[in-house]
Amino acid sequence: MSAMEQIDFTFRPKLMLLLLVPLAMVFLPTTAVVTTGMIPTLVALVVDSSPRRYLTVTVGGLNLIGSCYFLHLLWAQPQGVSAVLSVLGSSYGWLCALTGAGCGWLLFLSMPTVIRSIAAAQAKIRLFRLNREMEQLVKDWGPEVSQRSDASERKN
Repeated sequence: MSAMEQIDFTFRPKLMLLLLVPLAMVFLPTTAVVTTGMIPTLVALVVDSSPRRYLTVTVGGLNLIGSCYFLHLLWAQPQGVSAVLSVLGSSYGWLCALTGAGCGWLLFLSMPTVIRSIAAAQAKIRLFRLNREMEQLVKDWGPEVSQRSDASERKN
């Protein structure tokens, strides 16, 4: 790694932090509500050990959608710390945020079964096509095409 690449690698997170912290302070009520509503995503981040963080992305996306109810409540009121406390006291808001996170978990856990079913169906379709092509070859070239040759029998 060259010296320039090393500078870019260490400078980017610091630049992002330098830009995001003042922005978070300006929008403090929104930051507080979103951060609190996204706690299930932080749990998924800690639990997820895969390199591409599929669990975190799945839970995080749906948790963010569920947390939008909190934002709707917050932005409908005058901004302030009292608004944050009243919004986070909404049981319906927590139901939305946690249901979103729960749906993310269910989606993540159900994907292997769905992918397995799709792969099995694709394999059956491929086998059907190969059998159909084999029948066409037998029809075109005769039954000798489907029989084993002497050379292959000697190997076995």
